[in-house]
Amino acid sequence: MNYKKKTLLLIVITTLVRSIVAATIELGNDEVYYRMYAQYLQWNYFDHPPMVGWLIRFTTANLLLDHEFFIRLGAIVSAAITTWLLFLSGKKLNNEYTGFLAAIIYTATIYGSIIAGTFILPDSPQMVCWAAGLYLLIGITENKNINTQKKKNLLLFGIIAGVGMLCKIHTSFLWLGFLLYVLFYNSKWLQQPMLYIAGIITILFFYPVIQWNIDNHFVTYLYHSKRVDVASGGLNFDSFITFSVGQLLYFNPVIFPFLVIGTVAAFKNNLPVSMAHKRLLLFSALPLIVIATLVSFFKEVLPHWTGPAYTGIVLLTACYFSEKKSTIGLQKNILPKPLLIATSLLSVIVVAGILVINFFPGTLGKKDNQLLGEGDFTLDMHGWNKLKAPFKKIVERDAQTGLMKPNSAVICNRWFTAAHIDYYIAMPLKTDLIALADTNDIHQYAWINTKRKTLLPGDDAYCIVSSENYFNVPETYGSLFQTILPPEIIEQQRAGVTCRKFYVYRLKNYKEKL
Repeated sequence: MNYKKKTLLLIVITTLVRSIVAATIELGNDEVYYRMYAQYLQWNYFDHPPMVGWLIRFTTANLLLDHEFFIRLGAIVSAAITTWLLFLSGKKLNNEYTGFLAAIIYTATIYGSIIAGTFILPDSPQMVCWAAGLYLLIGITENKNINTQKKKNLLLFGIIAGVGMLCKIHTSFLWLGFLLYVLFYNSKWLQQPMLYIAGIITILFFYPVIQWNIDNHFVTYLYHSKRVDVASGGLNFDSFITFSVGQLLYFNPVIFPFLVIGTVAAFKNNLPVSMAHKRLLLFSALPLIVIATLVSFFKEVLPHWTGPAYTGIVLLTACYFSEKKSTIGLQKNILPKPLLIATSLLSVIVVAGILVINFFPGTLGKKDNQLLGEGDFTLDMHGWNKLKAPFKKIVERDAQTGLMKPNSAVICNRWFTAAHIDYYIAMPLKTDLIALADTNDIHQYAWINTKRKTLLPGDDAYCIVSSENYFNVPETYGSLFQTILPPEIIEQQRAGVTCRKFYVYRLKNYKEKL
């Protein structure tokens, strides 16, 4: 079997595995929130550009197939396409074996297979655009000659980069990498009108996002700028350590050292890849990684922010394994042992993850009565659907006894809790959900609220508080309602052991118009 067929087999097997994972666990915090993007399509959202919402709308057939698998289907398909593009890029850099190794390395990372490859995030479609853009740039920088085909490829790159920026602004770093290469190593491109036309095309694709922010006082960039503002506060070594450990875990503890080794080998010119391609791959990867690392000394940086940048490093590492197959005991027809170990580790993580999320007795988090489950990330993807039935009974009983007014809405104070309750409880029960808090706390729900029922003076409302995200309801909403009754508690179990509690508050007689 040649390496092309092996790569296709890899894609088929991993797609099946990801499909099983996607169908067997509930949506996480971010995913269920992006599902709400798809409910109300816009040109931009509080947190991100629009592509993830559009993709969910497409894979769910206009929300007709509103199930976890179809919501995540875009991520699964994106991972398959990205893997194939990495194979093609590795083949163009060196040979089919290198392409196969690149596909294996990417698949063996938690970021590639799970975070962006199974869970539906803006990173999912962005990875397709990043990998496709990098593939085109590899062809464009193959040598310093500029011909008609390269100009056409640059035009196509401008389109793909524009679509990528509709996924996530990070795609702009691909342009940065190419421009750095042009400035330092092939300035002939600066004389080519096609370079500027391609740049204009990218900007035109991204313009709807810019216009949305103009119309909304640049709320997206004000929010994100605060997250990376190193001028405020001081050094925070804890955030740097957290970010660094996250990088290690997301890109597989077995593989990550080889990503470093591959990068060093590129600087030493010890890889079977042309100087031009080596420079391009480093320019496409290092700026985002270095900037994120520097920011992490001051602010909390999420490890997956640098995910796309590692695409170039993955290709360099594939070249490293291809070159070293004879000197470190590898044979051409056998997968390198480190990659076998890394792939096995990922398989264990996937199986263990499914089992823990669905069957771990109780909680991995706090055991405190009021804060039961706090810190247990697995509860983000477990038990929300089971809350619907007991909450429905409470609502029906309250309506029968007259304790609450008919059609009382549910209110929430955080975007992630709101999205979970919205998707798994409020929408199935045809109940209005209103996020009632500052925009920085409810994010896109500040816009979603305008599409929903408005609280009027005298209205009643429910507030569902989970113990792992507990907050003081009377203190938060006491000034807005005449009366807040003591909560009714719903205990939720996992494998026969209580894993968390839901506090259902009844808030009576809203005082002022929202």
